[in-house]
Amino acid sequence: MSKLHRTDWLETFVAVADHLSFSRAAYSLHCSQSRVSVHVSELEKIVGHRLIDRSRHPIELTDAGVIFLDHARRIIRDIDGAVAELEQLNDTVRGRFTVGTVPSISAMFLPHVLRRMKELHPLVRVDVTERTTEELLGNLLDGTVDIAIRCDSSVSASEGSSVEPLWGEPIVAVFPIDHLMAGTTASVRPDELNKYELGTTGAPGIGIDTDMRARFERWGIEAPQANYFTEQPQTLLNMAKAGILTPVINLLAFESCNNEGLVYRVINDELAARRVFLQWNPARAFTPAVSAFIDVMYSLPKPHGTVPITHSDL
Repeated sequence: MSKLHRTDWLETFVAVADHLSFSRAAYSLHCSQSRVSVHVSELEKIVGHRLIDRSRHPIELTDAGVIFLDHARRIIRDIDGAVAELEQLNDTVRGRFTVGTVPSISAMFLPHVLRRMKELHPLVRVDVTERTTEELLGNLLDGTVDIAIRCDSSVSASEGSSVEPLWGEPIVAVFPIDHLMAGTTASVRPDELNKYELGTTGAPGIGIDTDMRARFERWGIEAPQANYFTEQPQTLLNMAKAGILTPVINLLAFESCNNEGLVYRVINDELAARRVFLQWNPARAFTPAVSAFIDVMYSLPKPHGTVPITHSDL
């Protein structure tokens, strides 16, 4: 087997594996699709195995590809880590890493962090990926993301050593301004929602977000009553404007959307709060670039309407 001299081939292969698409990988790498295809083909020649099954739609990793992916990620991380350590010799922070989060946080909080990072550390490249909070945990374990800003109503004991609290935010019910429930800003009891058709976040084939489902079960709201779910909060709000349903979502999701003509009421219940926290894989050390990002994140004001939380709140 020939020696591998091109680390950019590894980066291309990892991008294809992450996106399961040559075109999306090319977009993420800011290069042509033909270049991505050549990189993967040349890498396959070097290692002597097919890494990508191109006959599938979408494409899939072969057994050899699954094995090689872990090694490719590790090699890239080791090189990035070595370069980052050397850069500390001249006090210049540089490097590249991926932060994963949910859409409402990436819309309402992350842009401020990224702007400040660009001002303080212009040589740091931050890649952002949006996933559900459940998917992000798996992404941390497999190395797809380096750190994650996740949210949940609680954190398991096994996760306690790898999380830092950020903020808490209310879960709200959303109504048109002419709705009977819109006449006051007082909080609403969960049992008051039983008579309405509810909508919340979820995904086709998966169903309602598990954290939200736990809330509905606690409130005695049957899952079929929360019959509408979508990955896009704006869709829920538009349905509310049309009088189809009452969205039950987190405050940042409401604030991140066009909410003209709508009002929200905070749901008054212990579980009607979303805990937002930073999480990482304790098996992997922070690079200087990641540490700089975390420092910047904690130096900025938290989103409007949120409240501080501590480890005891998780």
